[in-house]
Amino acid sequence: MIIDYGSSTTKAGLSVARNPQLQFRSYVNKFKDNVNMNNMIAQSDQDIFKNFRSPFEKNLLQHIGALETITDYIFTKLNIDQPYPTLLTECFGSTDVARNMLLELMFECYNLPSVMLGVDSLYSLFDQDLSQYLSQNRVVVSFGDQVTHVVPIVNGQVVYKNIKRINVGGLNSFKLFYNTVSIRNSHLKFQFPQMEYWHKQLTCVALDYNKQLQYFKGPPQYYGYRDKISEENLNYIDDVKYVDAITIDIPIIQKVVTQEDIKRKDEMRQRMRIRLLESVQQGNARKKAIQLENLRQLEEEYEKAPSDSLKRKILNIQVKLGMIEKDAIEQLKYNLLNTPDDKLTPSQLNIKRYQRIMFDQAAAKKQKNQEFKKKQEDARKFKLEEPEKYLEVLYEKRDIINNQIKDKKKLQLEIVSRNSRFNQKRIQTLAYLGQDSKDDDFGLDDKDWELYRDINKDGDSEDEKLKYKLQDIEAELKDIDPEFSTKILKSISNIHQLGMELNQVMLSVDRVRCQEIYFQPSMIGVEQQGLIDAIKLAVRDLDKSILKDVYLVGGGCQILNMPERICRDLTSEFDCPINVNVATHTVDGAWIGMRNFANKYPHLVAQFSINKKEYQEYGAIESFKEHAFSNIID
Repeated sequence: MIIDYGSSTTKAGLSVARNPQLQFRSYVNKFKDNVNMNNMIAQSDQDIFKNFRSPFEKNLLQHIGALETITDYIFTKLNIDQPYPTLLTECFGSTDVARNMLLELMFECYNLPSVMLGVDSLYSLFDQDLSQYLSQNRVVVSFGDQVTHVVPIVNGQVVYKNIKRINVGGLNSFKLFYNTVSIRNSHLKFQFPQMEYWHKQLTCVALDYNKQLQYFKGPPQYYGYRDKISEENLNYIDDVKYVDAITIDIPIIQKVVTQEDIKRKDEMRQRMRIRLLESVQQGNARKKAIQLENLRQLEEEYEKAPSDSLKRKILNIQVKLGMIEKDAIEQLKYNLLNTPDDKLTPSQLNIKRYQRIMFDQAAAKKQKNQEFKKKQEDARKFKLEEPEKYLEVLYEKRDIINNQIKDKKKLQLEIVSRNSRFNQKRIQTLAYLGQDSKDDDFGLDDKDWELYRDINKDGDSEDEKLKYKLQDIEAELKDIDPEFSTKILKSISNIHQLGMELNQVMLSVDRVRCQEIYFQPSMIGVEQQGLIDAIKLAVRDLDKSILKDVYLVGGGCQILNMPERICRDLTSEFDCPINVNVATHTVDGAWIGMRNFANKYPHLVAQFSINKKEYQEYGAIESFKEHAFSNIID
């Protein structure tokens, strides 16, 4: 039985098989499903970022429960009815705790007769001849899902003290690609398999990252930096192969609405309307009862002690209840206007003058309201008769308000910045006005500039008014133009500074940035050296002839231009022959190497395996056996 536990993919099968009989993702659902085991293992079309986790974190075994679920899945799918001697993989520098958990699971839970442990990247180097394996001199670069190892091998022996590890892998690259593309195109919904396919097929390594970024900006004659000598040199050849941007059309799938759906929604809308009407009628009835009770109390008070204020309150309630017209209140409010002055007392004359002023103001306000209603009516007619022109007018108003908001923001920034031309002129004016003063030190302290910031806050109310106007216009545009929200989300501006080509995704920098993290881990916040620096440190005190064979294993070596980039960068660092080779079997190379070793050297497998008796007598740590493919015990 051969099992290659990977952080991303698990490969399993019997040694008699030519290729792994079972290959699946090493991600387990966080929520248990005792009914169907297939739901526990992440399928190829499921999003591993949601409710799934790997047994490994940074390539170290952490979640033994998830590993048990994966092993159960293997034994169930392969119909293993009896325990077989098993070859398992572990990572470089595996801890005693992780090894103890793994062996305890295999012997106590699955009752395996023996287990042989080895490092996956070392198994990938074995073909058929053990003597050839033990005489190799090379630098192995193992690309994992969460980490990358640089392993120097001299005369078939791993130089463990020179092994370098970078906490960057394929998962980090995919997460960066997934997040950047999703955020930039937030108006689209991407499927996980779709994003995974783009990451595998469309991303690549830039041979020169800085020049590649310049390539995305402009025409080829402006790429990179060239001095005068290089420009005059006619034989100058730029050997960098650039990657072009890709535009992908995303089909917009519209939801098909059937007549049954429309009928169901109409019935639901009618039920909600009836329920709302009932609640409104009940509320109006309660308010009417309260107002009638208030009217009865006021009438009783008015009968006992009549007064103008009580009468006005009574009339207001009666108008609200619809008992009388609103003109009755107006007559009571301006009752002295039609009375001659000779029949009024001096105090009544003052009241009459006040009523005249209020009457004129009310008349002006009424006329203004009528004019406003007339304008609204004209606008409504214009909207109905010429809707296209009305829409253009609204867009023009929106553009004007947007420009006003931008100008105000620009002015506010100039007021706050002491180096702006606006503040320089202000300083000159203050200096001119303060020439006669001997103690003019305004501006030396930073607190003096807070005054301008306080002045700047006075314009906030105007900005709010403009924003409210803009919101009203955009709300109306949403009601009139059904494509308004779509235009806002699109990427290419039209005559109204809105967007278009909503269903297109542009992949330019995203194609190379996600893979550049192998060479610049700081791009994602990992404070470690890049891959080239790691190789330099790994071979620092070794013979540089080892660089004649830089061997790439793991899924990361399938990335386009990865071998070329490593060879190019190493050639610029070392004055010796550099050869970069890629493994024949990149993903399942460890499993195939274990199969070849188990079939050709069964006696060595039995010699270096840990049997159950040894485990029970000595434990996981004491029973561990070193061999050509294993870790070492410090």
